[in-house]
This record gives sequence, C-alpha cells and structure tokens, in this order.
Amino acid sequence: MEVIVKLAKNWLITIFITSGLVFVGYYMLQQKFQMAVIVTPESESDPEWPAKEKWFDASEWLKSSQYLKIDDFYILNVKYVPVENLNNFQITMAIQEAIKKSLNLEPGLLALDKMDDQDFFQWSKDKLTYEYLRTDFDSSTLTPINDYFLFFFTYKGVDYEVEVLRIPYRDDFAFPYAGYVHNVGYWHSVSPAEYSYRDYHEGKPLTK
Repeated sequence: MEVIVKLAKNWLITIFITSGLVFVGYYMLQQKFQMAVIVTPESESDPEWPAKEKWFDASEWLKSSQYLKIDDFYILNVKYVPVENLNNFQITMAIQEAIKKSLNLEPGLLALDKMDDQDFFQWSKDKLTYEYLRTDFDSSTLTPINDYFLFFFTYKGVDYEVEVLRIPYRDDFAFPYAGYVHNVGYWHSVSPAEYSYRDYHEGKPLTK
C-alpha cells in the first residue's frame, strides 16, 4: 500500500512539473509574438497619460520569415519596399523640416534652411542616398507599415544623415516625419545605436 501511495505521489508530481513546463513554454511562445504600440489614452486622468503602451498579438507577421522581431516595438521587414525615387518632393520637404529644427545642432546648414521648397528640391536632385533601418506597427491598424530610413546628403564637404518615416498613402507613400540632422554615423553609434537592417545584412545576431 505504501509503495502505491509513493507511486501515486510521484505520478502527481510528474504531472504537475510537466504541466508547469508546458504552461511556461506556451507563455514564452506567446510573449515571443507580443508587440506594442504607443497610443494616447482616452482620458487625461489615465495614469499613463499622454503615452500608453498597447500590446497585441503580432504572430500573423512574426511567424513569417519576412519579419524579424527586434524588440517590443520594432521589427525588420527583410523584404521592405525600396525607395524607388529619391528625387521626391515629399522627401525633400521632410528633410527641410529636419534641417530647420536642427540648426542649433548643425549651424552650417543655415544656407540650406534659407532656400525655398523648390530651390531645395532642385539642389538636392541626385544628391540623396538612403538605407532602410527598421519598421514599427501602425497604432490604428496594428499592421507593420511604418518604415524608417536614413537619408544621406553632403553639404560643403560634410556628410549628414537624417531619419525619415515612410507610411503608405493612397497608392503611393508619404514621408510625414523626420528626426534631427546629424553627421553621418550618429544613428548607428549614438542614438539609438539599436539593431537595424544593416546589422542583419552584416550577419549580426538579434539581441532579443
């Protein structure tokens, strides 16, 4: 009888451990596919006002070999759509806005800031290059459609870069936001020095 009791206890312990491992494994798998976007809470009384993390299941995309999770907010689209036309008025306007707000950092760009839209567009023709950085999810549709690029240009012998956001717009793309202009190399070394498509292309392992 005592042997039977011991066997029953061991059996229950085995079931408990196995169930626990299965639960942990399932939880970790679910976490692997969780992503987040930043949204504005409906009420200013919300303790997370004005920016709140909204979590969702991104397995629809992350189970595909096309997308690689970098962290909770960013992914890589290894089949991203290239920027086909760099002589694009929307791109140059975004860069102009970046230059305007960056003059305290890069006063050498003052003459470019003084150009009107058309003159800057003409000046920048065939002077821009770019690289794809990474992608995040649209906060409304929860789809991976927001692509970030670094655009590069040279002015008076100095190489500059600026991060620009691209989003789908009608049957094309729009470039609604640009960061600050810095000397080339800043994004990859200082801010934010995070994983990007360049790292993937060079064979560096993902940290997440």
